[in-house]
Amino acid sequence: MKQNIVRNETSSSKAIELTQMALMTAIICVATMSIKIPTVMGIGYDHLGDSMIFFAAILFGRKKGAITSAIGMSLADLLSGYAYYVPFTFVIKGIMALIATTIAYRGNYEGKNMINNIFAFVVAGAWMVFGYFVAKIILVKFVLFKVDTYSEALALGLASIPNNIGQVTVGILIAVPLIKLLQGKLNIKRK
Repeated sequence: MKQNIVRNETSSSKAIELTQMALMTAIICVATMSIKIPTVMGIGYDHLGDSMIFFAAILFGRKKGAITSAIGMSLADLLSGYAYYVPFTFVIKGIMALIATTIAYRGNYEGKNMINNIFAFVVAGAWMVFGYFVAKIILVKFVLFKVDTYSEALALGLASIPNNIGQVTVGILIAVPLIKLLQGKLNIKRK
């Protein structure tokens, strides 16, 4: 009898976890798609999704934060007509969430120190800016425009940096008060 109760609790716990992750994935996707501002030459867009990546990182922890971030953002790219970004986005945003959680949960911080969290978001954001800089060079040189020289591809990659910095900054400005408001009030297991 006890084994059945334990199994049912475990199954129920797993179902709740998967539901929470699916919901966060959808929130990341919708936040990314809700406000899209086209960037240089229309080969990308700025959005509010980074705020939800930071939120997911603190709320869910490393593993679940990275999974929901990578899938949610990749889904947004796919559904928004930017399928050529999906492999880049999956890796860049997944690693972005991993960086944020690794720093936010280091030592005794447990994701509860806002100054440390902001530092984590800035470092994760710097990774994202670099990742998309490289992705844009690859895309314009080999996939989208097939520009003649690497210097042309480099110029287009450099042109995307200010937008990405702005996107991360807005993401931090939205995520920090949201985390402060909801942290500890939601019953979510971190992994």
